[in-house]
Amino acid sequence: MATAKRRQTVLIAAAVLVSLYGLFSLAAGRGKEIAGPDREAEELKALMAQTSAQITAGRPGAFDTYVVGRSKSGWRPDLFSARSWTGAGSGGGAKDKASPSPVFVYNGYVERNNRKVAVINNGEYRAGEQIGKNTGFFVKGISPAGVLIENRREGSKFEVPLSEIE
Repeated sequence: MATAKRRQTVLIAAAVLVSLYGLFSLAAGRGKEIAGPDREAEELKALMAQTSAQITAGRPGAFDTYVVGRSKSGWRPDLFSARSWTGAGSGGGAKDKASPSPVFVYNGYVERNNRKVAVINNGEYRAGEQIGKNTGFFVKGISPAGVLIENRREGSKFEVPLSEIE
């Protein structure tokens, strides 16, 4: 019975201490304002006004001015695209705008028993063979680094390098 009374005393003392601590913290916090929805809305409006003022007051830097100026100028063709390979070294002359020349991609090279085979647009061709049907483009020469293609309709030749793009 003595232990039960001691437990009651300890529990009551702990409850009194917790209550006193709660009253103390409540009294200490009375001077502070408790933020509510109105206060948060005011702070948000102030932050937005400050941010808007900073954005409108800022002037574009030298880099920004350069980027805007370059965006207005003409763009050069991509030197790494497959389309630029067919135009390179095609012998000049006027191009037919109604029928653009096809894009050739030299995918691979195989040499077996002194026979050279070029893989162009995933098709196998030997020297002298026509690429596709009724295109006028013929394989003139084959090497591991590139393939020479002749356009017999225009009388021009151009080389397509081996593509390393998969």
